Amino acid sequence: MTGRGDPNARRRSGRARCGAGSAWAVAGLILIAGRAIPAETELPPISLFTDRAEVAAVTISPSGRYLAASIRRGDEAAFQVITLPEREVKVNFPLGTEREIARIYWATDDLLLVSPVRQALTLDIMGLTLELMTIHAETGQTERVGVGSLIDILPDDPEHVLVSASPNRFAQAHLLNLKSKSMRRVASGPAPYGSFVPNAEGKVAIGTGENENGHIEVHHREGQKWRLIGRHDALGHGWTPARFGPTPGTFLTLDSRDAATTGLGLYNVETDTHRVLLRHPQVDVTSLYYDFGRRNLWAVRFDPNYPQIMYVSRRHPLTRQHQALAKMYPDDNVRFTSFTRDHSKLVAVVSGDRRPGDYMLVDAAAGKVDMLMARRPRLPQEALSPMQPVEFDVRDGTKVYGYLTSAPNTPKPGPMVVYIHGGPHQVRDYWGFDTDVQLLASRGYHVLQVNYRGSCCYGIPYERAGFGEWGRLIENDVIDGVRWAVEAGIADAERICAYGNSYGAYSALMGAAIEPDLYRCAVGGAGIYDLTLLEKSGDIRQRRAGVAYLRRAVGDDDEKLRARSPVYLADRIKARVLLIHGGGDRRAPPIHAQRLRTALREAGNEPEWLFETEQAHGFGGNQGRSMLYERILEFLAENIGGNS
Repeated sequence: MTGRGDPNARRRSGRARCGAGSAWAVAGLILIAGRAIPAETELPPISLFTDRAEVAAVTISPSGRYLAASIRRGDEAAFQVITLPEREVKVNFPLGTEREIARIYWATDDLLLVSPVRQALTLDIMGLTLELMTIHAETGQTERVGVGSLIDILPDDPEHVLVSASPNRFAQAHLLNLKSKSMRRVASGPAPYGSFVPNAEGKVAIGTGENENGHIEVHHREGQKWRLIGRHDALGHGWTPARFGPTPGTFLTLDSRDAATTGLGLYNVETDTHRVLLRHPQVDVTSLYYDFGRRNLWAVRFDPNYPQIMYVSRRHPLTRQHQALAKMYPDDNVRFTSFTRDHSKLVAVVSGDRRPGDYMLVDAAAGKVDMLMARRPRLPQEALSPMQPVEFDVRDGTKVYGYLTSAPNTPKPGPMVVYIHGGPHQVRDYWGFDTDVQLLASRGYHVLQVNYRGSCCYGIPYERAGFGEWGRLIENDVIDGVRWAVEAGIADAERICAYGNSYGAYSALMGAAIEPDLYRCAVGGAGIYDLTLLEKSGDIRQRRAGVAYLRRAVGDDDEKLRARSPVYLADRIKARVLLIHGGGDRRAPPIHAQRLRTALREAGNEPEWLFETEQAHGFGGNQGRSMLYERILEFLAENIGGNS
């Protein structure tokens, strides 16, 4: 790897404490909620894991005068503005049970631009409305100003922001006047389903989109016309613009041209040349970290096992502040949510496998860190388990990666749940706090997560290896991971259950069909179980690029698809099965679960059944998720032991 940074070579064996040698001192001031430490060691209630986090976001205003927070108490959401340094709740805006604030931007020193989400039968349960609202920090006055998603806050123009709206397949860029609430169109997208990148002056400079063949196109705006400057396979090597670069006419890019992994690049539009600034040999870029107003890049994140930060500029004040906090919390991940205009104060969230997330107010000038709010203050650290990166060789000699989470008192070998992520493409598991994983581990299960080939972010060859391999190579990687855990003395071979949602549900049931004696039980949530239905039902097929993706990732030969569908292999499944589905699921329509239920019943293996008409692609709401996991934990306890 090129570049300079923190190699994160330290061993993450426990929670770090701030000592006398720390760069800053922790003041320990709790503004709204602190972390409770229980007197007893009883199993924490399921709801402490399944309920929505009590704090969704905290940001600081450009002047440092205010904090804005999106919070929740039980099922009730609210939005607060708090003054600094008085800690006075200036605005308390109740949102009820069906709305919460999802995105928070400071348009000026005292004016917020926010986007709410609403409870709905959508893919994500809480669906982003794209509604834009302003909230005045001093008066609490709230106004609806338009619909769209933010492109640029335009920090040098207090009256306007640049937003994107999509009245049809082609996105449009608009200059939104925050005072008059008028929107003036400044650009139309050059290709369908695209987005825009501005230059340093806030003018739309680059537009991206998909052509009719499912290829990503990149266009540069010259006057009122677009010029094609790049085109690549959406699932292959290429480059995409991320943000304007350090000098006029340059743009930062995510670049995978002629390389296994996606790195940080720089494109010069005048000379039509590229160069790579940073690249990791094993994994793709995860995130790019910018300073105030997203004007300058100061760091890049990679995730080979633990989060790894590479600093672009060691002289940047945010680099120095991040380095100091990373030394204070060496076993956790530090991320900045917002900062003042001069970067002297900021809000950081510290999180890790056993830390759901603590929001800190950092005052660099005073050398002080104040505890503000905890995402899950009632969840005790003693109930959480360490997550360790693992790697193993699969049957063809390829190295595959994953994570193992186990409570210290879980026996070895002991009961294990292989928790399979969805996707399968453009998704992977990461190190950090995971409510589902931690709940399972708290009940006495080893939890194995496998980033099988086909998972994203380990480079294009690693992901593309899974195309066309649903029900074959992908499931073999998961199966080989389970066998590795048995051979390593972690899992009891007679007490293993597969569990997943969406594609993960397919993988769990397909694995049970491929290796009938491997799993004692299988849990499928919101699963796809009949691959022949993918082009006939569900929302992926509704876009031309979606159909092209399905044919490439899965195939279109019905005979071959049936051979890789659990519905047609039900007579091979010996494991006890729990099927979970929502009646409003548009990604995996209920017919998938209904067909598998019928097939298993006809094969003499009556599955347990949890069907909720008002749920969608995954169960939402505090009560819904609590009820879901009560049923899952009962099922696991009955079949492989553990605590319900």
